[in-house]
Amino acid sequence: MAFTWPTVFKDSQSYRYLWVSPVVAGSAWFTTLTILLIRWLAIGQPRYPGQVNPDIPFISDIAAFTFKPVFVAGCTVTGISFAGTVFAVHHVRYSPRFYGLVNDAEWRQVTSFVALVAGLAAAFNLFFLSVFDTVDANVRHRYLLMGTFGGLGLSALLTTVVWWDQIWGPPKWAGLRRWCLFNTFLVLVQFVTGVCFIGFMYSGRYRPAGFLEWTVTYLGSFWLMSFTGYTRFRNGQDPQPATGDERRPLLAIE
Repeated sequence: MAFTWPTVFKDSQSYRYLWVSPVVAGSAWFTTLTILLIRWLAIGQPRYPGQVNPDIPFISDIAAFTFKPVFVAGCTVTGISFAGTVFAVHHVRYSPRFYGLVNDAEWRQVTSFVALVAGLAAAFNLFFLSVFDTVDANVRHRYLLMGTFGGLGLSALLTTVVWWDQIWGPPKWAGLRRWCLFNTFLVLVQFVTGVCFIGFMYSGRYRPAGFLEWTVTYLGSFWLMSFTGYTRFRNGQDPQPATGDERRPLLAIE
């Protein structure tokens, strides 16, 4: 696979605009969530038929009854741009125009490919998730929801594993470690928040569960935008060597 990635944008200058995908994905998802939330608050916080959480509706509940076209459009833009994001994040690692790690360990390259496939599957499920809502196709919606979050979770975990060498060891590019740390931090926070959400839901504590569900989805928008740091050259220049402090291992002894 190390010899496949670099050929995708061969003889093209579009590689300099790969950072657009995570910006669009994160912004589109944040905007979609905000429109639905503001609309629900503006009409008096109604309780919808079939709403599982009696205190705070899930995003899917609001989308099924309020501004469904907005939800479909938002998921479509987010899904397409997320597909571009997950491709860009793994492409830049092996492209000679970016980081050029063509001699990366084979297991890491395979992991990168699996993360890409999982991310593309999540993007595919997200689109159909918005089309088949909780009212007209509740069972299908649940399966698509599991597919979306399963793909996102697997892609996020494996992407973190692939880029872990830039956190643990001495990085070769200025600023990259900070972005990797920030992205990994968001993955961890989302995982913990998601576990707490499930725990509260099954224990019948619906109000905090509702807040956590919206929290984890909003965090997802920032997680998406954090990939901008992986895919954009600093100040439009080629990646610069790391400074002396950045070259030191994370747990180096003083």
